[in-house]
Amino acid sequence: MRVIVLAPSREMETELRAAADDAGFESAGEPIPQELCSALYRDPDSMAVIRSPNSAFAAVTCRDFRKADVRNLLFVLLDAGVWDSGSASLILKCGADDIQPAPIHTDEFVARLKALVRRGSYNDHLFIKMPGCVYDAETGNAEGGGRKKHLTQTEARLLTALALDPSKIFSKADLMDHMYGGEDEPEQKIVDVLVCKLRRKLIEMNDGLDVVRTVWGRGYQFEPKGFTPDYRDARSRRSR
Repeated sequence: MRVIVLAPSREMETELRAAADDAGFESAGEPIPQELCSALYRDPDSMAVIRSPNSAFAAVTCRDFRKADVRNLLFVLLDAGVWDSGSASLILKCGADDIQPAPIHTDEFVARLKALVRRGSYNDHLFIKMPGCVYDAETGNAEGGGRKKHLTQTEARLLTALALDPSKIFSKADLMDHMYGGEDEPEQKIVDVLVCKLRRKLIEMNDGLDVVRTVWGRGYQFEPKGFTPDYRDARSRRSR
């Protein structure tokens, strides 16, 4: 795996790259976030190490990368002089996979690189991309084409659960567990009602395309590219 370093000085970049090289990684450096973003997008298997002098820079960089659909692993090293739990939490919420105070001991740096590789690729829970809009988990809004729709907390949980694994067909029981976690659960038929409400909003935002497919007798599945809904088929099934 290639480790691409973004650092505020050439000295810091060289030090981090040397540690990565010695551990068996291939390394590279980029001078500004825009070029790092492009490099990550071109090499989806690479990992970014972002040496940040302040929390705002790290948070904005991670958030911008995730919004640009960069799914590479992002490892942030935040200057120890500005480190606090609130800053770390914010940066993680903005899409970082790990964050540690810097400077960091070489052995720990290498161990964390290897741990991130074992963990695997980033699952984007912050931005869910659809044909005509993007759902932003921080604002709770689906936005696109100058339009905006707010999702309720339950609708957001439903969409997030489906979107995290588009290959999976989720049963009603699966979705109930994601939305309510076993606490004070209503009857399972509420899932059908919520899917209907979510669909109505998303079809409008996606120019008539549906992204939640009903797999009859099994459950629901997310289709990020969208499909044209067959209302005639749905009516015929309800009439049986």
